[in-house]
Amino acid sequence: MNCILQCLAQVEPLTNYLLSSNDESSLRVFQKDINRTNPLGSGGKVAQAYASLLKAIWSGQYVCISPQALKQTIGTFAPSFQNTRQHDAQEFLSFLLDGLHEDLNRVRRGGRQQQQVSMNSSSSSSKLSSSSSSSLTPPPTSTFTMDAKLAKHDSETVLACKTWKNHLIHNDSIIVDHFQGMQRTSLTCPHCRNQSIKFDVYSSLSLPLQGRTDGRPINLYHALQHFTQEEQLDDGNAWYCSKCKVHVNAIKCVKLWTIPNILVLHLNRFTFRSFRGRGGRRSNNNSMMRRNHTREEGVGVGVRGVGVGCGLQQCKIEDVVDFPVDHLNMKSFVFPHGITSTSTAAAAATTTTTKTHKKDLFLHPNQDDYFLYNLVGVVEHSGERADSGHYTATVRNSKDCRFYKCNDSQIGDATDNLKGSGVYLLFYKRRRREQMGGECHRWGGMDQILWKVEQGGRGEGGKGDSSTKKYDNGHDTTDAADSEGFTMVVGKKKKKKSVVLL
Repeated sequence: MNCILQCLAQVEPLTNYLLSSNDESSLRVFQKDINRTNPLGSGGKVAQAYASLLKAIWSGQYVCISPQALKQTIGTFAPSFQNTRQHDAQEFLSFLLDGLHEDLNRVRRGGRQQQQVSMNSSSSSSKLSSSSSSSLTPPPTSTFTMDAKLAKHDSETVLACKTWKNHLIHNDSIIVDHFQGMQRTSLTCPHCRNQSIKFDVYSSLSLPLQGRTDGRPINLYHALQHFTQEEQLDDGNAWYCSKCKVHVNAIKCVKLWTIPNILVLHLNRFTFRSFRGRGGRRSNNNSMMRRNHTREEGVGVGVRGVGVGCGLQQCKIEDVVDFPVDHLNMKSFVFPHGITSTSTAAAAATTTTTKTHKKDLFLHPNQDDYFLYNLVGVVEHSGERADSGHYTATVRNSKDCRFYKCNDSQIGDATDNLKGSGVYLLFYKRRRREQMGGECHRWGGMDQILWKVEQGGRGEGGKGDSSTKKYDNGHDTTDAADSEGFTMVVGKKKKKKSVVLL
């Protein structure tokens, strides 16, 4: 708990939002966003308790502060946190962010309070620090729709916009503004190349680690590559190809579509193995953990196990992870996407190719800087299980930009000692606005994507059935999704298989 609070306290968009005062009243900015009627929240109690803790932390009056009041508040709504035993730091982070989101959800029961989504970030969070949202482009003057007006856009962009708009119907908070992004998952038939895609919202990325036998550190970029590389599904996860009319071992690929201002990376060091008695056959039991397995031949170098006899054994990968402190570059892991429209494509056709035009209209402003992050905090774990052992944090102070090691009440300089074998969570923030030419992003840049798609489609008067969209490269897609939420893309050309060298 302490390590998560120490890292989150340095996340400027959230901290500034909770501490800033309203110029016109004595209320702090966040208080007018408290949702007291949300059945999924605590009526604002968790948000109020966390804001009070932050106020004490940044008051400069205390050497050491106990978060007992926050713990008691959280325990009231989550009994699993009432006791004094150790908990998984990742689980506590997820609960706290979810609790803050529901308490500060601007959406009231019955929908979005009859209001349009604010494309120019006019919410209260836009008036805070330089890390907060700001108006990048003029807001649209009409309600954003998903009908024929958008039929000429890249169909995947339309589907992404629809997914995000549906998400915003029930979710709109400071957590959504800065912590959430979208990922794109594709399933491709290995025989006919028929492909289906879907988009999902995430607040953190759980990266699989593979223990090494050579003693060298695991590179964070390699873990990200492993997360986003293609994998072929086994027979137990066979996918029905609507074109071949049979179940196939589809090729699955996950890519990030947008990345949030605050990027949380969870290094999944813990795996489970099942045993059939002492000396019996060991088998993996990781069906719920994507690609998260250790070596089949046994516990081996770099892996520590807990548990005997029949049942499940939890193993921990102890390898050192090498990660960038500044300039984490996420560009290779974000699916490239662009938009075209009849109003702009016609003019561009006389001077450039469609491919170049798509690059010029890439949806993320300041293309390169959009992908760059600096480290905010690191959570390290020592011990054999995620719910036992001991957690510490190393944080970059948002005031003096120096790193400090936080071991409960003990604080020490850590500028020259950032990396260890127990790194479990990494907190990154997108580079500050002054380093990005004055630009910032809300919803991982989806505010700009939504606005650009609407502006490009406005007034075109698209024709045809709105249930079918057409790629600008001639490929069709339909909005009809299967039982798992995948939407079919027809006519994908066979691509050369790429090889990733690790």
